Amino acid sequence: MKYNIHQFPSPGFLTCQLTEDQMDFLWKRIDVAKTKNHSYNDQLAGNISKSFDMGLNDIDPILKIVFPLCHAYEEQFKKPYQDQVSGPIPSKAVLSLNDWWVNYQYQNEFNPMHSHSGVFSWVIWMKIPTEDESQSSLPIAANSNAKNKVSSFNFTYTNSLGEVVDYKIPMGKAKEGTIAFFPATLKHCVYPFFNCDEPRISVAGNISRYIMPQEKPK
Repeated sequence: MKYNIHQFPSPGFLTCQLTEDQMDFLWKRIDVAKTKNHSYNDQLAGNISKSFDMGLNDIDPILKIVFPLCHAYEEQFKKPYQDQVSGPIPSKAVLSLNDWWVNYQYQNEFNPMHSHSGVFSWVIWMKIPTEDESQSSLPIAANSNAKNKVSSFNFTYTNSLGEVVDYKIPMGKAKEGTIAFFPATLKHCVYPFFNCDEPRISVAGNISRYIMPQEKPK
């Protein structure tokens, strides 16, 4: 019997590894943000004690990372992205970095389920002091209904059958220097880690798209 395959289209997310130079730039900006001490906690959903605004001056290096990913995402997921998220993208649309910040997540802290503003969001894991396997084997995890989620970054979405699905990104040193890039409306959360005094450090941000106003003829 011959049959045809029909798969429901759905947007996903992108990841890539940053270069050493890109990481060096980010670490320098993090040091500046810590020195300026402009807290960003009141702008965020998380139960995280330290978050700092990274500022919107001299941002060309970060734009060279995230703007190409906007175009790559729109190319890779064009139909499901436009059908389910953005609608048709105007030809004169311009991308803009809304904001970006650095998070210092300490043990027991977490980010509850949330989404972001704008059209795209992203997170770069700078330092991860724990390993997924060892965190999952802790007694606190063994006695939890979320045993396999301890310390992880999770996307949550509804599949074509109407079921709520979790997509886990396990956290460990191998993820340092990785960026995850996704639609801003895609819900996600960060579970707590335990038995470690060092912070997990990440940089995140939001991107918008707008139409440049036309100049009036003189």
